[in-house]
Amino acid sequence: MMKILHCADIHLGSKIESKFPGDKSNVRKSEVLNTFKKMVQYASENNINVIILAGDVFDKDNPAKKDKDAFYALIKRNPQIDFLYLNGNHDTEGSYVENDIANLKTFNKEDFTSYEYGNIVISGIELNESNAKSFYSKLSLNKDKINIVVLHGDACDSTGKDKIKIDSLKNKNIDYLALGHIHSYKIGKIDDRGYYAFPGCLEGRGFDECGEKGFIVLDITDKVEHQFIPFACRTIHEIVVDATGANNLIDIEERIKDELKDIRNEDIVRIILTGELELGVEINKEDVVASNNRFFFVDYKDKTTRKINIADYENDKSLIGEFIRGVSNNNEYTEEEKNKIITLGLRLINGLEVE
Repeated sequence: MMKILHCADIHLGSKIESKFPGDKSNVRKSEVLNTFKKMVQYASENNINVIILAGDVFDKDNPAKKDKDAFYALIKRNPQIDFLYLNGNHDTEGSYVENDIANLKTFNKEDFTSYEYGNIVISGIELNESNAKSFYSKLSLNKDKINIVVLHGDACDSTGKDKIKIDSLKNKNIDYLALGHIHSYKIGKIDDRGYYAFPGCLEGRGFDECGEKGFIVLDITDKVEHQFIPFACRTIHEIVVDATGANNLIDIEERIKDELKDIRNEDIVRIILTGELELGVEINKEDVVASNNRFFFVDYKDKTTRKINIADYENDKSLIGEFIRGVSNNNEYTEEEKNKIITLGLRLINGLEVE
């Protein structure tokens, strides 16, 4: 039996400043690197023979020295593990790769490079604009071997830059297609013989990378079996809470806490408040964030609407009454457009969040 670890999209050195406050951002940058270190330690302790790095190990072509030094130090300290490194669309050039490390093996853009481990063959090619449509014809695999192919790009039904047409890989004798580029775990069939998989990234770096993050471990005998291993030190959650009918901030906070009760303290949370509230119900962002400060970081989005009865404002001489009557009597707008304009205006008048 042989064990292979498939990971991708580590993005060492990635900027996180725009997603979290300065101190939190620095912590997260360190955690991205630290989780990668822990993954290599996991591989060492669990008799992993090969680590497939399916692209975007680094976030850019000119990585910071500390990230490069840490990456190569980990490889040198684990000579029992082969690291198969394929460049992605972020670390596309790979000119910084050290070629004199015996257990670091790379790929190129000209043709498929293959590495054999007994009956197992791992083949890969780095994709770019010039070979994105032609590489399919270059792939030739022995049907009697267990074939793993490494590529970086989105699995789709068309060809092109950063795209991999799965239909064009049917009947190519692939047992497992190790992909990178998509930052969430995903698996699908190629044909009756093989399947493709994205391990996702190791750590979510923003609210566009919610959910469990980790890597895939392959156990290979006469067939390939896989297991996704959640491994991130923090999970990012986006939780939608319906506030319809709530009478005050306390009611809303209770609903939020009920939705968040199963989330770990060390995680990252975005609360999206939806639903229809009475016009007089006020929600303060700072209050909501403060009441959930057990988490590493909390973000809050107010997408509630306000319940409006136009008849209530027929004789109202206030600014709100004048505004609502003005929009309601304007025949240039549809009823749907009027509702949107009134909702937006009331949010502005009441100092509520507007997107």
